[in-house]
Amino acid sequence: MKVLKSIPMFGVILVVYTMFMTVSYQSNPNLDPMKVVLFAVKLPSQQFWRPDIGDAIVVFGLFILFLEIIKSTSTSANTITEHILSTFVFMFYIIAFLLAPMVANSTFLILGIMSMIDVIAGFTITAYGAKRDISIG
Repeated sequence: MKVLKSIPMFGVILVVYTMFMTVSYQSNPNLDPMKVVLFAVKLPSQQFWRPDIGDAIVVFGLFILFLEIIKSTSTSANTITEHILSTFVFMFYIIAFLLAPMVANSTFLILGIMSMIDVIAGFTITAYGAKRDISIG
């Protein structure tokens, strides 16, 4: 169970998203599966709200970001390892976005920004926690 806590969830999203987009890109490079509409809801303003798969993935990423920030508040021995792995995951997001054509879209960029926020928040929360634990006086 401790091993699962040290695995960055954004790394899992990175692997699954990249595999999905690679398969999709190989079958049809001109089709963006992130733009497939999931459903349509007519609003009281008589307009339709049509969320697509990319929107759903971004919302899922926000929940993962929340869980990652909660996870970074723990003061276990695995916390530093998880922060280092999260930093590597963020670097992979940058590299993939810049070099892989199948993930060069806004959804992937937003997930990468969420990964960056996870890294910054994780180190910041850990630093504040350590500062509080080493209070002198």
